[in-house]
Amino acid sequence: MASGRSGIRSLLIGVSVMAALAVSGAAITTVTAVAAPGGGSTPGAGAGSAQTGGTGGVGSPAAEPSSSPASTSAASSDSESSAGTSGASSGDPSDGGSSEPSAATTSAEPSTEATASISPGDPQDHPMGSQIAKHEGVSSQAMAPRALAVTASVPGLDVSSHDGAVDWASRWSAGKRFVWAKATEGTSYTNPEFASQYNGSANQGFIRGAYHFALPNNSSGSAQAKYFSDNGGGWSGDGKTLPGALDMEYNPYSGGSCYGLSQAQMASWVRDFSSYYLNRWGRYPIIYTSASWWDQCVGTATSISSAQPLWTARYASAVGTLPAGWTRHTVWQYAETPYDLDSFNGTSAELATFARTAGTTPADPCTTTAGGYRVSGAIGCKYATAKSVLGNPVGAMVNRGDGYYQLFANGAITYSGGTGAHEIHGSVFSRWKGLGVDAAFNRLGYATGDGNTDVTFGRGEIVWNAGRARAYIVEGGIWQAYRKIGGSTAMGLPKSDMVAGRGGGVMKMNWFESGAITWGSGIHVVRGAIYTAWTRSGSEAGVYGGPITDTYRSGTAIKQNFYHGYTLSYAGGTVSAARTTG
Repeated sequence: MASGRSGIRSLLIGVSVMAALAVSGAAITTVTAVAAPGGGSTPGAGAGSAQTGGTGGVGSPAAEPSSSPASTSAASSDSESSAGTSGASSGDPSDGGSSEPSAATTSAEPSTEATASISPGDPQDHPMGSQIAKHEGVSSQAMAPRALAVTASVPGLDVSSHDGAVDWASRWSAGKRFVWAKATEGTSYTNPEFASQYNGSANQGFIRGAYHFALPNNSSGSAQAKYFSDNGGGWSGDGKTLPGALDMEYNPYSGGSCYGLSQAQMASWVRDFSSYYLNRWGRYPIIYTSASWWDQCVGTATSISSAQPLWTARYASAVGTLPAGWTRHTVWQYAETPYDLDSFNGTSAELATFARTAGTTPADPCTTTAGGYRVSGAIGCKYATAKSVLGNPVGAMVNRGDGYYQLFANGAITYSGGTGAHEIHGSVFSRWKGLGVDAAFNRLGYATGDGNTDVTFGRGEIVWNAGRARAYIVEGGIWQAYRKIGGSTAMGLPKSDMVAGRGGGVMKMNWFESGAITWGSGIHVVRGAIYTAWTRSGSEAGVYGGPITDTYRSGTAIKQNFYHGYTLSYAGGTVSAARTTG
């Protein structure tokens, strides 16, 4: 957002100059802000004066040059203007999330599949650092007491749709050697300029990567990591691709700076995003943030800071105090005019190594070895909380293409980008494993809950009925109806799996302690007094047949229609049957 930010900054400087002149008694000409190329605004020369207070006038001051960090690389011309215009797009945002994610790809190239996106300036089009600059200011921060010196650095930049078509040749001539381009925000926005920025910079010789603007109250970390990965945010060890960057900064919408999340919830969200990225691409994303935001919203989450590289933002002449837990930064964003300027903390050779080698990332904090098998990533983090009930692993983590699972002595942990990591054990695990692992995934999908008595999956639920000493499966459309009506609270515990109907228009059905749900002429629920009368007559195989409607009210009666032309009515404490058709 180079031009827009520069215009705002120039306007603020102009106001400051006017205020100073007013104090000194100098004559002031009121100036009017006019639109500047690229969408910014600046006190414009030639703009009509609304009021003249004397013969003198205040001109439009130029934007102050940004302070550059110490560097051993070639000097860069950071005062150059951003080339191109803001990119345009059309269409409403589309939801990129799904409960069953597609198979992970291994290419780091951006997707060419058309994705609905939002035009620059609309919601969900926030450049990196835009909210940090808004909340923390630019070039006016006091020097932190533990300012960290930069002894060697490589200059770079980051871009978004606000930068439009970038003149990469001029950026290269200015000494820049790496770039991150915004790819996504939340699970509905993609940068319409991303492909041209990502590929154009690579063609010029830049080492490039992609970044994701996080909206932690929008969807899970893993869902946003999947959306990011599916839309250009991948990594490969080709030496030309930087790891994806996770942009964590102030909430640009309502709901508070920390998106309404506690520090523990925010740390969990970051781990969820990072674990998905690690499992899919083989290395952690770099985290972009400021010390002020991180310390306020995440706090001392050392399991994150000890594992992931840091990209710190501070628009001043020194890096300053780092976010809690980090002792070293990898990248520093030190200015946001005339465009976002960054510095890699190391030599050009170290930058190349950072891009090429996943091993430069410290070990996964959730990695452990037990029973001769390694447990890591999101599954490792879940295992750390459930080890006492799961026991030791009995096999290695298995990649199913759309997710992962690992078996343990007393249970299993499943993980996908759409569901996160969940553990099952006890009677639920025994029933799940009894189906055969592949068959269980094909039938039920990934677990979406934890436990041993009642666990939900992407396409069904396994429920333990202690009175019958058996775990039953409710699935498909019958399961959806069961959940919609209130589950066991409304229907009681299941007392059968889905079974074939015995006629009467019923194809499949599940029996429950307080009713039945059938599938035939639609999916219908039978319960209460009508259910009792129906079962006494032989249920779907009896004289009435299966239900063809749900219950409905007619006057003071509750009624339900059945396959063989009967209507059962409940009123005054009794159920009556009437044949309505031949």
